[in-house]
Amino acid sequence: MNRLLENIFMSRELYQTILNPVCVKYGITHTEATVLLFLANNPHCDTARDIVERRRITKSAVSAATRDLQERGLIKGKYTNGNHRSIHLTICDSAKEIVEEGNKAQNDFFSVLTEGFTENEKTEFRRYFERVTENISEYNRSCSASQKRAGWQSY
Repeated sequence: MNRLLENIFMSRELYQTILNPVCVKYGITHTEATVLLFLANNPHCDTARDIVERRRITKSAVSAATRDLQERGLIKGKYTNGNHRSIHLTICDSAKEIVEEGNKAQNDFFSVLTEGFTENEKTEFRRYFERVTENISEYNRSCSASQKRAGWQSY
């Protein structure tokens, strides 16, 4: 178990190390890079709430990052269908190069993780992690439901 926890923390640190040159080159924070890459890789999840829930970044950090990205013309937000509670975010063409380099960094990260794996092992690795993600999501949903019943407020 300790090895698994160590792996989780080391993986996060490795990802930040690999993504850092992109952040430095374009003068963006890791959170801003995460927001851009999330929007690029998950077009069906286009609100700040989606980013908070799926990337586990605080609401205040996502809010600050989206504001800064909008001010720099890298993303834009709009209300849809008369709903003025949720702003839907899209990436601007000016962010295309950042996203491309960010995606390359993500692929480099996966390559480091799977160094020496066969293609079949890489496929299995992805499948196992998708299953782990589903298990965690299901656990979180069940906790959220019980917390709501116990009076916890959701965002």
